[in-house]
Amino acid sequence: MTEERGDVQELSDFELAVYEAVAEIDKAGGAADIGTLTAQIDRPEEEIWAALSHLVSANHLHSTADGYTLGPHDWAP
Repeated sequence: MTEERGDVQELSDFELAVYEAVAEIDKAGGAADIGTLTAQIDRPEEEIWAALSHLVSANHLHSTADGYTLGPHDWAP
């Protein structure tokens, strides 16, 4: 059984930037919290929250107790 995820072509450039920031942290074995993301991304926190919300609803990211991690993907780490 595979998890459905949204089409990446539907993501904005900013959402892709947020996804890439989370992917870098996830690749290192961590979860991206909002404090880390706001320090790395030069945009208002509200915009980052909105991007995270959309990425989670499209199943590109998962929200955990520790922060955000990658959702299902078909590329190697």
